[in-house]
Amino acid sequence: MRRGQGLLAVLLLAGAATASEEASAQASPERLQGAWATNAATCDQVFTKRSGRLVFNKNSAEGWSGFIATGKHIRSPNASCDVISSKQKGDVLTFLLGCESEIIFENVSVSVRFKPDGGLVRFDPEFPEVETPYHRCDG
Repeated sequence: MRRGQGLLAVLLLAGAATASEEASAQASPERLQGAWATNAATCDQVFTKRSGRLVFNKNSAEGWSGFIATGKHIRSPNASCDVISSKQKGDVLTFLLGCESEIIFENVSVSVRFKPDGGLVRFDPEFPEVETPYHRCDG
């Protein structure tokens, strides 16, 4: 399974008490719900609308990266993950995902931070300088 292809899978993602509540609201897992692609310009290549909902195009596994988060389920063209647990520290949401593909089952830790423009970035806390940006395709 390629970790770079939507294992967000899926998925998801300030002084006094009021500021702390604002940070909590900004990083809420509910914000992760929906369809996301690594490039806003490729949303049409990654997803198609069927019965009023975005689903993966049949060729989306061929070079386009994205994921769809629905409830506690995150899927990419190559894997399907369920959120086992999540925790928030500041503006970072970290998820432990139970993922499966056609050939492997594994638990994966994924951290995300929501950006002010409505997008999000996925990163490894061990190497926070390496980020993968995602853009919302359905909203």
